[in-house]
Amino acid sequence: MRYLFSIIISLISVSAFGQYNYYYGNIHAHTSFSDGNKDSATSGYFYPGDDYNYVKDSYHMDFLGISDHNHYSSSNNPGMHVADYAKGIYQADTANRDGSFVCMYGFEYGVISNGGHVVTYGVPGLVGWETGSGLWGTSNNYDIFCTKSDYPAFWPIVNTYSNAFCTLAHPQTGDYSDIAGAAIYSAVADDAIAGVAIRSGAAMSTKTDYSDPAPTGYESYYLKLLARGYHLGPTADQDNHYTTFGRNNQIRTVVLAGALKRDSIMAAYRAMRFYASDDWNAQVTFTVNGSYMGSNFTTTNNSSIYVSVSDADAGDNVSKIEIYYGIPGSGTNASILTSNLSSATLNFQHTTSATETFYYFAKITQVDGDIIWTSPVWILRDVLALPLEITRFTGTIRNNQAALNWTLAQETGIDRYEIERSVDGIHYAYLGTKTSTLHNSSLPVNYDYVDACPQNGTNFYRLKIWNQDGHFNYSGIVTLSFSKPLISDIRINPNPVNNILNLVCFNREASPVTCIMYNHDGRMVKSWTGNFSEGTNSLTMDVSTLSAGSYFIVMSRPNERIGEASFIKQ
Repeated sequence: MRYLFSIIISLISVSAFGQYNYYYGNIHAHTSFSDGNKDSATSGYFYPGDDYNYVKDSYHMDFLGISDHNHYSSSNNPGMHVADYAKGIYQADTANRDGSFVCMYGFEYGVISNGGHVVTYGVPGLVGWETGSGLWGTSNNYDIFCTKSDYPAFWPIVNTYSNAFCTLAHPQTGDYSDIAGAAIYSAVADDAIAGVAIRSGAAMSTKTDYSDPAPTGYESYYLKLLARGYHLGPTADQDNHYTTFGRNNQIRTVVLAGALKRDSIMAAYRAMRFYASDDWNAQVTFTVNGSYMGSNFTTTNNSSIYVSVSDADAGDNVSKIEIYYGIPGSGTNASILTSNLSSATLNFQHTTSATETFYYFAKITQVDGDIIWTSPVWILRDVLALPLEITRFTGTIRNNQAALNWTLAQETGIDRYEIERSVDGIHYAYLGTKTSTLHNSSLPVNYDYVDACPQNGTNFYRLKIWNQDGHFNYSGIVTLSFSKPLISDIRINPNPVNNILNLVCFNREASPVTCIMYNHDGRMVKSWTGNFSEGTNSLTMDVSTLSAGSYFIVMSRPNERIGEASFIKQ
């Protein structure tokens, strides 16, 4: 999304899809503990604790990871002292507010001129190589020793800690002991690395009005690593070296997690359940056979690919959705399997071959040129187990209900079809039964079933097909998304406003709600917390002291953003 604002009221539903919510943030940033906060003399922000407080007031940011450089280097480019690493972890712990804003502290291993930078989290001590007496002091400048630029030795250190993970920052050809070009795939490196930057920067930008364009990308490197057989997802980070955290542009890494908690965010990174976005609030669901992005599984079915995109901002429509398909370890980049235009959803059935291993990911382009890349889904296609051929199993949304339809080329020894539904792609529950009409037929047979009460968010449907001999098999998965926002019909009047603002909205259920008002630069200027009842609610706000300009109100409850509106102050 480019930096355009509208008086139009927007509705969002951050928590909707399955068991996961959408959380927006960056994990590549620097403070004065290394070579960040270069403007500290004028900004007044120096340390991680300062910067976490700064970014909490930034727009569309739910988490921030700070990764100061692991080495001191020289007087011209000072990095971190080993004692500062413990201070950074302490300040992240102190600033962290699970359910509201997540703060993480890590380090960036390596040097850019000889091997590349690796953003690292979850390692309890600083990994480094500076020994003896130096500019950092008389002691060794590390807790855990690893030779400079020795990436094959660094990956096992990360893998020692179950909560640790790495992402590759602004990668270049030959970086990280040339894992993208090496003849031998490294399973040890694959275990350590969760992501690679597909966007990074602008590192030296001093803008704080979100107006920087999306920086140069590294899509070709991402494609190359996937082709080499690595399991990782795309990240978008700002690499801040000035006090601009979250504000120089709108790129975000978007994490799908069950709650806004540090352990949930880190677990989502390790599971590659995230996507890189040029847009600061786009929501994307990408599943294959009911499994979310980042999944790696074996199936006996063909691939049911589903993509759904939503964006609260007026005009941020989808221009195209592309599904990429590749063979891991083949050395050949993934190519476009299918695509569609001017639609926010895509459903595609891909016929695959037994014993084949492959992966898919989605690339979404919005009409304003913003791009979103998802983490892949990796699949091993096992031997087909179904003794019958379902030639079509589809679902459509009609009047906010799920209309399912399936066709068999012929029906042999079938007793009944049990319809099952899941909201997380893992646990399925019985919905209803369709008894076989013919039991045995050499002619095509068609069935319909309507789920009149689908769950809010993503619903996964499958058929449990019972034979007359008491055995059963499962069909493929149909995925449908339903958006029923907790808060709807938001109205602000008058708009533009002079002194008193009246906000009216409809709440689907009683809930505590926090309202935060941001100015045009994304800085918080007011906040309120109260209880909304089921039905129509109204708030009156005195805005007489605000300067003229554009403002935004974000409504949230613990772990989720639930509504959004904008207005003009005269």
